[in-house]
Amino acid sequence: MMAWTSLAMMPAAARECSPATAAPNATTAEISSILSNTQNFYQLNAIIFSAEQNGMPILRTALGISTDGLPARTDMHFRIGAVGWQYLTTLLLKMVDQQGIALRDPVSRWFRSYPNADRATVRMLAASSAGFGDYVYGQGFFEEITADPFRRWTADELIARSLPPFQNPQYNDPGQDWQYLHTGFVVLGAILEMVGKEPYDRLLREMILYPLGLRDTRLQFGTDVQRPVLHTLTLTDDKFEDSTFWNPSWVSWGALTSNVCDLGVWNRAFATGALLSQESRKEITAPVNVGLGENTASRYFGLGTIVYPPWIVQDASYWGMFTTIAYDPTTGISLEATASLSPASVVSSSPSKQIIWAVSKLLVPDHPLPGPGQP
Repeated sequence: MMAWTSLAMMPAAARECSPATAAPNATTAEISSILSNTQNFYQLNAIIFSAEQNGMPILRTALGISTDGLPARTDMHFRIGAVGWQYLTTLLLKMVDQQGIALRDPVSRWFRSYPNADRATVRMLAASSAGFGDYVYGQGFFEEITADPFRRWTADELIARSLPPFQNPQYNDPGQDWQYLHTGFVVLGAILEMVGKEPYDRLLREMILYPLGLRDTRLQFGTDVQRPVLHTLTLTDDKFEDSTFWNPSWVSWGALTSNVCDLGVWNRAFATGALLSQESRKEITAPVNVGLGENTASRYFGLGTIVYPPWIVQDASYWGMFTTIAYDPTTGISLEATASLSPASVVSSSPSKQIIWAVSKLLVPDHPLPGPGQP
């Protein structure tokens, strides 16, 4: 395994995340209009957005405020939630390339007593088809994390909460259905720690973050969010609270912070499999889940990501923050959007997803992402 070198040693140019426009024109003006209209419609505190083509910026900008009138900035950091599963999947596939683990390996190799672990595979964990119970929807879980949002949860605690008496003992047959499954990702991260013989955050840094120069992406729990930070507000008990520093450990390995510049680099690197062998790159979008649950040939869950062929997408919501990233391999267009709520916000769907859909229609009119209500 490569030696870890401090990210602080990276060139200053690699750490800049300033507003950028390739060339102001009618297209960038229309994107700006989409952002402004979305902010006004949802009454959002802030939007941070970036679009690139083949790694070169089309438009990178920020609208609104973070908190107390402080303007939102493109270099601000925020929780990226489910986007973290793409990092987890890439780490898995890198270990597959190194022949330390195989996608067909049964989960029972590491978690012998877990129900159906002998029939669930590592691939199923990454594809959300292992059939395990999801701790998030277990008895009393949401009540606990909202009652004490600063609690530090361990992976072992989360996995235990996916089992009786907290979870209904009925599990789906592995590989026979699909359901977005937090438990599967937590189990997968725990397995990777055992295979890599290092803590997950070190594996992440050494095998992904440093090779890609992602200085502004970190696994962070508690109040230790790198500055500058985009503040978030969450509605609890009919009032909005600042949730910026709530402990995200209940999403375990998904507790990543990043900024829009790192997300742009990551979006392209993940979708193109930049760190992977040619064989492993294909696994990211392999249609193994097509036909399971709501998955169809036009929309399905790949490995740690959503696929709207040819688009590769991930969408996250986390305590008042919405983040969506999307990449089109046919044009090299990558899109990243984050939106934060205000006390006046009324949101019934993801504002960041709405932005990405609208911009994809503008930039890739031949095959944009499907809009709301479309398959």
